[in-house]
Amino acid sequence: MMVIDCHAHIYHKKLAARAVKGVGEFYDVPMSCSGTTEELAEIASRGKVNRFIVNSVAMNAKSVKKLNDFVAQECSAHSEFIGLGTLYPDLENIDEEIDRIISSGLKGIKLHPDTQNFDADCPAAMKMYEKISGRLPLLIHSGDYRYDRSHPKRIANIIDSFPGLTVVAAHLGGWSIFEEAVPYMKDRNNYMDISSVMPFMKPDRVYELIKLYGADRLMFGSDFPMWDPEKEYEDFMKLPFSDEEREKILWKNAADVFGIEV
Repeated sequence: MMVIDCHAHIYHKKLAARAVKGVGEFYDVPMSCSGTTEELAEIASRGKVNRFIVNSVAMNAKSVKKLNDFVAQECSAHSEFIGLGTLYPDLENIDEEIDRIISSGLKGIKLHPDTQNFDADCPAAMKMYEKISGRLPLLIHSGDYRYDRSHPKRIANIIDSFPGLTVVAAHLGGWSIFEEAVPYMKDRNNYMDISSVMPFMKPDRVYELIKLYGADRLMFGSDFPMWDPEKEYEDFMKLPFSDEEREKILWKNAADVFGIEV
């Protein structure tokens, strides 16, 4: 079966060790992988997880173009990678950069309000969503018990404000506040991924929440390099979904949303 990991971070090999160390410290978790494109390509070659939707989030406006170029270059070098671009709310000439993202073959936008240090639904961010609505899907980090910037209520506001914007709320819509996210995510017209979910919840509850939201709305993701994609896949396959549900979650939904030919 085709398996698409919709949530993988990549870093240049010269910066990967420092970046991975920083992420591990931010979340206070031991990181499973190195975060290099070489490692991810090696995982793909082993065949359990075939394709990876990769991103590299800009911590400031100055790094946006450089990181978009990096992701696009890595996708050109690795056919198993599908790239997402990054943006920043105060980026100058944002329309030009969105056009550049599209022309370079990147398939969407990835944002992380907590680490990028802006409220997910602040006015500048909302203008950004308006510009990509109907043009590029948005994968956005959602939830953190320590912060309010990416609270599910803010993600819900984005979804409601832009009906033409395809939103994928990462981490079942609310990392570390999974239950708190339920009323905000349950009946909305959006997708979610299951990255950084299974290591923090009992399998029975992961299964129950996915069934509650519906397999039509869910995508498999690992949050590489935080977690090993193959281990995440193995843990997912232990959940008692039907073959049809597994196909939707493991590749069909991601292929539809991000326009991936399989």
